Amino acid sequence: MTGFWAWGAVVAGLWACGAQAQDLPAPFVCPALAPPVVRLDHGSRYTSTDKSRSDFDTVSNAEVNKQLKPVDDFITDMSLAANAAVQSGDLAAVRCVVSGLDAWAQAGALGDIGSMNAGLSMPSRLAGFAWAWAEVKPMVPEGQNGALIESWLSGLAQSTIVFFETTAPPNSRKNNLRAWAGLAVARVGVTLNDPDMLDWADASVRLVACGADPDGSLPLEMARKDLALHYQLHALGALVTTAALLQRDGHTLFEACEGALHRAIRFTVRAFDDPALVTQISGAKQSFFDGSDRLQGFELAWTTAYLATFYAPDIAAFAAPFGDMANSKLGGLQSLLWPGPP
Repeated sequence: MTGFWAWGAVVAGLWACGAQAQDLPAPFVCPALAPPVVRLDHGSRYTSTDKSRSDFDTVSNAEVNKQLKPVDDFITDMSLAANAAVQSGDLAAVRCVVSGLDAWAQAGALGDIGSMNAGLSMPSRLAGFAWAWAEVKPMVPEGQNGALIESWLSGLAQSTIVFFETTAPPNSRKNNLRAWAGLAVARVGVTLNDPDMLDWADASVRLVACGADPDGSLPLEMARKDLALHYQLHALGALVTTAALLQRDGHTLFEACEGALHRAIRFTVRAFDDPALVTQISGAKQSFFDGSDRLQGFELAWTTAYLATFYAPDIAAFAAPFGDMANSKLGGLQSLLWPGPP
């Protein structure tokens, strides 16, 4: 709250001194936000006969995208507004996040999960909601304490824990999907200062990261044929961000299992210099190297958190061509969330 009112005083002072309009930051305009999505019940993106879950079913994949698009659009808008609030202290941006999340909270958004696959896709979306709220919470004016938003986030986090402990398929309980569940619960747990959530998130990172082979490859991701490296990266996005976030509260996840996370990161970077590393394990040429996909900055957004925690010039050099990276499910523009390198 203090930061916002200080910003408002600066703006008023500029106008009092006759400053030109172009000297002021552009006011934030909240976009038309997607209405709350309460039910998700989509199927799998992959053909039912492909146990590796790497062969896309065109029709089913389109249906998954159709169901998730309004959710992901909303998260993108919340992330952009939260970032604008952090950058400028603009109360319009803060109000945009608060009103958006409050509307989804009132509707009980994502509270009706009607399929296994929808249950697996929900946690990464929860992470996006939770990051946006965490960013603006310190700037929310008095009288708008966000109790309903936090109750909603807490409920989704608790549902995530129950789902992964009781219902999720065996491999999903210890692969990239569990990693993203851990991140979502961690982000909510830090905001709410909930030790049980933090402990569950800690255990989730250890469960996934400690499954890494000595070379740093994650076996359950390496089983995804031509998408193996894609899913190794996807897992790292959640694992590294959670580890860095919880390190602020005294957790030591980067040290777990003789530095399993460090190994997984270096294996991934080496694989882009030597694609044969993954081909030999997965049995397939990777999508990044067969012309069907290309590495994008949002897939490396986690490197900002890592480089804010460790001095790692090789990782910095690998990430440098992508500049200042953003990922809405990791809180948007990463340079706003993590300080410079140690």
